[in-house]
Amino acid sequence: MIRDTHKYLSTNVVIWWKNFGRKTLPWQIKPSKYKTWISEIMLQQTQVNTAKPYFLKFMERFPTIEHLASCSSDEVLKIWSGLGYYARARNIHRSAGLIMEHHDGEIPSDYESLLDLPGIGKSTAGAILSLSGTEPKPILDGNVKRVLSRFFGVKGWPGEAKVSKVLWALSSESIPKDNFQVYTQGIMDLGAMVCLPRNPDCLICPIQRRCYSYQNHLIDEIPGKKPKKKKRSESKYFLMVVFDEDKLFLERRKPTGIWGGLWSMPEIKLSDDPKEWCAKQFTNKILSIDPWEPFKHSFSHYNLYIHPIEIRMDGRFMNKTNKTITDSFNLEQLSSLGLSTPVKGLVNQLY
Repeated sequence: MIRDTHKYLSTNVVIWWKNFGRKTLPWQIKPSKYKTWISEIMLQQTQVNTAKPYFLKFMERFPTIEHLASCSSDEVLKIWSGLGYYARARNIHRSAGLIMEHHDGEIPSDYESLLDLPGIGKSTAGAILSLSGTEPKPILDGNVKRVLSRFFGVKGWPGEAKVSKVLWALSSESIPKDNFQVYTQGIMDLGAMVCLPRNPDCLICPIQRRCYSYQNHLIDEIPGKKPKKKKRSESKYFLMVVFDEDKLFLERRKPTGIWGGLWSMPEIKLSDDPKEWCAKQFTNKILSIDPWEPFKHSFSHYNLYIHPIEIRMDGRFMNKTNKTITDSFNLEQLSSLGLSTPVKGLVNQLY
C-alpha cells in the first residue's frame, strides 16, 4: 500500500506537470547543469520572481564556469548586490574555481563530488543531477517539504531534525526511476503553484484524493510552523565620509557574516562619537556633519536601525591606519562595487 502511494504521487505529479507545470523559466531555456546550479542557489531564501532578473544578469555576465572562475569576487558580489545572503555568491565563486581546478571546468556528475563544493548541500546536489537527467536523486526545498508533509501527513516543523529525516526518506522513496527529471520539476512546481503555504488550491491538486492533510482537514496545520523567536534589535551609525572630488570612504567587510565581502560604510555604536572616530582614522579636517533620518533594515533574525551621518572632509582621502581593505570611491567607481541594499540606497541619495 505504501509503495502504491509513492507511485500514485509520482505518476500524478508527472502527468500534472506535463499539462500545467512551468516550462519557460529562464533556467529551463536550453537547460544545463550550470544553469540549474546557479538557479538553485539563487532560489534558496528567494522567490522565483525576485531571482529571475538576477539570474539573467548573472548569465549575461558569466555565461560559463570559466568566465565565473576568472573574475574577481567583487564582480560576482556586484551582480548579486540586493539579492541578499551573500555567502551564496562567495560560495559560487569559490566552487567555480574548484570546478576549473579539479573537474576540468565541468560540473561533476556524481553526488559526492557535488557535495564537496562550497554551498552545495543535499537538495541542491539532488536538483542538479535529477533536473539534468543524470540520475534520480531526492530534493527537499521548501516547496517539496510542504507537498510531502501534507500528502503523507508529516506533522511538526520541517526544519526540526527528526521531521527533516522523515521527509528525506519520503523524498527518496517517492522519486521514480523513469521520468525522474519531470517528477523533480513537477513536485517543485506543485508546491509553488498549487500547494501554497496559505490558501492552497486543493480542488485542482492532482494528488488530493490521497492527500492526508486534505482528507483529514489539516491543510492549515501541516506542515507545522517554525517556533517564533522575538527579533533582537541593534542601532548603528552609518558614516558617509566624503572627501574632495566627491569620493566616498568605504570599508570591505569581513568575508563571513552579514554582507560578507561587500563594501560598506563604517558602522559605529550610537554611544561612540563620529568626530572622534574620524580623528583616529584620517589626517583630514571635518568641514560639516549632517545627521540624516534613521531607518530600519530587517534581516531574518534581527532588525538593524541605521542612523546615517553625512560627514564632509577637506582635501583628498588620507587614511592614518593604512588598511588595505579601505578606500575612497567616486560615483563611477561605486557603480562597479558590491554594495548592500541599504548602502546602495544611501549612495543614491548622496549623489
